[in-house]
Amino acid sequence: MLDKIDNAWLHSFISVYEHNSFAKASNALAIPSSNVSRHVQQLEAELGSKLFFRTTRKVTPTPMGELLFQEIKQPLFSLNQSLQQLSASQQSLKGTIRISSPDIPFIGDLLAEFLAEHSSITLCCEHSTSIENAISSDPDVVISFERGLLIERDWVSKPLCEWESIVVASQACVAQYGSPQSLSELESLPCISSYKAFDGSPWRFLETESNQLRPFDPKSNIKVDGGFIAKACALRGLGFVALPKLFCAEEIESGRLIEQTLDHQLEPLTVYIHYRSISYHSYLTQQLVKFIVDRMAV
Repeated sequence: MLDKIDNAWLHSFISVYEHNSFAKASNALAIPSSNVSRHVQQLEAELGSKLFFRTTRKVTPTPMGELLFQEIKQPLFSLNQSLQQLSASQQSLKGTIRISSPDIPFIGDLLAEFLAEHSSITLCCEHSTSIENAISSDPDVVISFERGLLIERDWVSKPLCEWESIVVASQACVAQYGSPQSLSELESLPCISSYKAFDGSPWRFLETESNQLRPFDPKSNIKVDGGFIAKACALRGLGFVALPKLFCAEEIESGRLIEQTLDHQLEPLTVYIHYRSISYHSYLTQQLVKFIVDRMAV
């Protein structure tokens, strides 16, 4: 059967599956939407089974479409990567990579170093603190902060680093509200939370004995998605905040912020890098991911 199926049909099928849209697949593949539709129809005809449910609002895979994607994604990804590597071995890296990342210094340094080594690459970088918002813009690579387990998605996710997280407050805040000893006490005090980052809930604590997630819903009149803005608000005495200890070590040492000792442990902050299992620019994507992962391991 393989000799009857055009490789372009499979790429169109995969792109529609990943984007849940024929129009977005067309944009990603840089071919007319009519070509994408025809490729999928030809593949359906050859397989003798419908691959997508189509409505005016969305496109979703049929059971056969889901099965086909799971069966071919890794072989096609490996083949595409091998062909890209053979091609790239004869020339310098070039092409476009789209990345979404929080605006944090060490990521900026890594991207600048990568571009300095590969001057023919075009980089399009947008800033996002919400992984759902980031994915909706269809990047090749996403970098995100997460607490706890990731929601399973059709992306490859690799942890880059993990930072101990703590609850801190300014001297003025502690003087006014005291130092909470438990989450029950903290829940009634003013806290600085997030708007979209961490799904709107940066406060994720584990039970010390059971290691189970403890629900926590603090008072949060201030919601910001940037750790540095949250720290600035905490320094002004506006509330308690959950931050990586690395981000506020200097302020703790100088006494401007005070670490709070609670009866539950705040989950650490993990920095992840994500990329699709199959990508139109898979070789470039893999090289950027490998570069960042290798540099972080040093």
